[in-house]
Amino acid sequence: MSSLMKRTQQVEKNKRYLAIGVAGAGAAVTALLTPVLGVPLLIAGAWLGWDWFKFRVKNGMRF
Repeated sequence: MSSLMKRTQQVEKNKRYLAIGVAGAGAAVTALLTPVLGVPLLIAGAWLGWDWFKFRVKNGMRF
């Protein structure tokens, strides 16, 4: 049972870091280069963040 719990925690951590990374890249691109490329990355980061949040709620993880 603990291996399933570890797997769920690892998936959650991967989703979290992906959402943070994409949103951070979008913010950096928007600020330093052009909003034309950065805003879609920010939207993708927000969607990945929502997916991460839904995963935590579905699996009963506490914040």
